[in-house]
Amino acid sequence: MSWLGIPFAGQTCEFSPFHGNLLAVGTAQYYGIVGNGRLHIFDLGAGPGAPARPVADWLTKDGVYDCAWSEANEHVIATAQGDGSVKLFDWSQPHGPIMSLEAHTAEVYGVDWNLNTKHLISSAAWDHTVRVWDVMQGVCVKVYAAHQNIAYAAIWAPARPMCLATVGGDAMLHIQDLAVGDMPVQSIQAHQHEILTVDWNKYNDFMVVTGSVDKTIRVFDLRRLTGPVQMLHGHQLAVRRVKTHPHYDSQLVSASYDMSVNVWDMNAGQMIRHFDHHTEFVLGVDLNLFQENMIATAAVGPVGLRLELYAGPTAAETAGHRRARAAAARAVSR
Repeated sequence: MSWLGIPFAGQTCEFSPFHGNLLAVGTAQYYGIVGNGRLHIFDLGAGPGAPARPVADWLTKDGVYDCAWSEANEHVIATAQGDGSVKLFDWSQPHGPIMSLEAHTAEVYGVDWNLNTKHLISSAAWDHTVRVWDVMQGVCVKVYAAHQNIAYAAIWAPARPMCLATVGGDAMLHIQDLAVGDMPVQSIQAHQHEILTVDWNKYNDFMVVTGSVDKTIRVFDLRRLTGPVQMLHGHQLAVRRVKTHPHYDSQLVSASYDMSVNVWDMNAGQMIRHFDHHTEFVLGVDLNLFQENMIATAAVGPVGLRLELYAGPTAAETAGHRRARAAAARAVSR
């Protein structure tokens, strides 16, 4: 366990997909309501307990609400900006943004980099739209306007290069396919209140997880999108961010306005770890691709960044999870 102080309120954090010791952190002044923002890149050294070293940072004119590392260039990271832009930075050239993508008319709340089609990124904004950008050309190539309220997140499917899962303040979950057109290929009212976050299961192309103001996390199977296949209860306030585990198909982590971070096991249908060390809203969470069960969290407060290590499942539990997953897949295919 280790803490790291940051001058502004933590909004988001993401480990590099190239270097397990690098962590990007997006921050904003005054709870993200007004003021400047700052993007930090930290070298975490050997992990929790080791001293962290600042690599680069940039002051922005508005808050940095989300960030996503490039899948093609280890030095580049995209950010969702409160001024309505998506700005790209290069930590090997720490003099300013290398690109500013401007078309949204309100705050950009979410950004994601396509794992497969590596020149595409997505953005979700308070202007109710989701946009897809070609960073090689520096232009917007698609606008989705299916949400009737704020679009909070637009996340690329890890195994379906043209598909996006989007969620918003209208409580809708949409699946968009770039190869099909402007309208969603699947939609469902996934909650009764605003949905703030979404993620795809890394091991199941059809499983999507959402988190909402209603305090719940819901799991959906896109093969039967008639309702959630699972609901996870445990947070006391809105769920701000969910991330599925990169190493275990049945696990996910969540961050909440109740100042806690939870680790969940979907096979068991329950919370398996609970971290409540933060003293303010926890808005960002991520899992390290290179070190199993290393979690970074970003929160509002004077010491806004935290690293955790927790024990993962045993080999027997992992084998049991795989058998359960296979049985569930057979049941759905019948």
